[in-house]
Amino acid sequence: MPRRVMITFAALAALLSCAGCIVTTSTYDAKVREVDALRDAYASSNRETSRLAGEVETLSKKVAEEKAALQELSSRADACEAGRTREKRESE
Repeated sequence: MPRRVMITFAALAALLSCAGCIVTTSTYDAKVREVDALRDAYASSNRETSRLAGEVETLSKKVAEEKAALQELSSRADACEAGRTREKRESE
């Protein structure tokens, strides 16, 4: 956690601990727990984003390989068809 944020939290905690403060300590504690939960959720989201980015990259490579294989098979099929057409003309 950056030093500036820690100082801000310390100053806020000092203000909240004073007598007659509008914001009670329990409210502050609840907000701290909420911030911690949000921070954890954000970190989890970042991990999931990284995992999914890796998965997308892997799948993109696989799609490119499959397209290349399909192109190769298509070329071979065209060549076979041309050969059959040529044989058919020669046999007539």
